[in-house]
Amino acid sequence: MQTGIIIIGIAILCLMGFGMRGFFANPDVHLGLKIGVGIIGGGVLWLVIRSIRTRRARAKIEKTEEVKE
Repeated sequence: MQTGIIIIGIAILCLMGFGMRGFFANPDVHLGLKIGVGIIGGGVLWLVIRSIRTRRARAKIEKTEEVKE
């Protein structure tokens, strides 16, 4: 499942880059702003992936507890 999460993360990054191509390719936008937006987007993606992994781990623990009972 780890590979699946990595593939989803890469796909989301590609879609973000493709969707914001006009922003990142615009020479009138300051480089610092472009870097900041990229870091924020990566941070949000990291939080989403982290929450997915946490929920999956929690569900697996709950499932094993149900089986034990």
